[in-house]
Amino acid sequence: MMMLRRLHAAAVLSAALVGCGSSPAVQHAPFPQLEYQMGELLTAPKVVTITFAGDSLASQVQAFGASVTSSAWWNDVRAGYCGDGPNQCLGDGPQGASVMLTTSPASTYTDSDTGGPSSLQAWMATEFANGTFPTPGSDDIYLLYFPVGGGTTPLTTVTLDGMGSCIEGGFDGYHNYLTVNHQPVAYAVIMECAPLPPLFPSVPPIDLLQNTTITTSHEVFEASSDPIPPSGFALDLDYLTNVNNLNNYGWNDIVGTEAADLCVDPLGLEQDETTDGPYTVQRIWSNARAAAGIDPCVPAPAGEAYFNAAPKTAFFVVDVGGSVTFEVDAFSSGPIGDWTLIAQDWTEPNPVYLQLSIAGGENTDAGPQIQVHNGSRIEVTATLLADPGSLPTFEADGSIISFSGDPDNPTAAHYWPFAVISTADAADAGLQQVPGRTRVPARGAPHVHRYGSQQRRALARAP
Repeated sequence: MMMLRRLHAAAVLSAALVGCGSSPAVQHAPFPQLEYQMGELLTAPKVVTITFAGDSLASQVQAFGASVTSSAWWNDVRAGYCGDGPNQCLGDGPQGASVMLTTSPASTYTDSDTGGPSSLQAWMATEFANGTFPTPGSDDIYLLYFPVGGGTTPLTTVTLDGMGSCIEGGFDGYHNYLTVNHQPVAYAVIMECAPLPPLFPSVPPIDLLQNTTITTSHEVFEASSDPIPPSGFALDLDYLTNVNNLNNYGWNDIVGTEAADLCVDPLGLEQDETTDGPYTVQRIWSNARAAAGIDPCVPAPAGEAYFNAAPKTAFFVVDVGGSVTFEVDAFSSGPIGDWTLIAQDWTEPNPVYLQLSIAGGENTDAGPQIQVHNGSRIEVTATLLADPGSLPTFEADGSIISFSGDPDNPTAAHYWPFAVISTADAADAGLQQVPGRTRVPARGAPHVHRYGSQQRRALARAP
């Protein structure tokens, strides 16, 4: 789905990363688990790279696609992604293939993952029919790269259910599927958008190839683990079968439901990036590490102590104008000094739904904050200022952010989302399990890797 990099003002921070003694285990709410939804998995994914005439990255993305599903990174991130049947685990794929088109792409395409019209899929169907694209196998993923060309604006614009490519609030990649000869075929659109500049001095800039392979790795893994969304691995949002699934809603609203989505770094520190030989790729969610309460994204940086703060409950039903107070538990996986915790409203499109406070904390322009350490237990109060029922998600979203280092150049940061729904909307959604009333959460464009400054929440000093 999408990699979110959101821009948001944060508090004045005054935490230093210092060594201390042992770090005892702290009881805290569990990380979410990606659930297998009983659908298809690509157990030996083969990448078919499609490039257009004039793409300066063509040879490099072809080489990347030839080996990405049998690389060291792939073997790290695919572990544990198994279905219920024999030989139903994500495994190594064969060497990828490539097709270099001699034509340029059209100036515009439309696509849909909700069954709407798709000029992109119509074009792909023609290319399959005339033999330009190879006959698809059951484990194939077709990667369509749209080049930038001589300027900084892509030659092509793709619109997915109203969301545009390479624009503020848009995307630079997504995965989807179409039917070819009665067979579902996974594909991903990779837009070669200009990389965003780093937010902090400590974050090195990335080039166009790095930005492109990060997006590609995100989509390749999700197209393999959830090729016909959401029938593979995804967050379970069905609260009627398990009320604890309500705690997944904040994650769904802020980053998405799939394995790469949950490891996107929305805080601008590029902590979701790693390397695979000469390529830059994205880290991926590990259910096993999440269950152990340690850094859930792999490969994990060696020797780093992971820290975060988890709400005891992460979904609340509140009257408009009413408040709820909830416990938040700070924890770390190793020795680490105090860090700063801040509570923020991350509701989109405008964070005007939640008023937040922390018992014993300090109010700042960016939200209430407090110093914490492993084992700290604090109380956060959220007041619902307006009814979020008209939003695509139906709920307001908040985030508990933990970060260390200088406020203008932080060293690390992590977050834990929570969601707040009004009492009236909860009743309409069937949260009281009224027979026949169930809610299918709006997922927007659920398989998109987003693009734009609004997708990064900066940890810079508040003005």
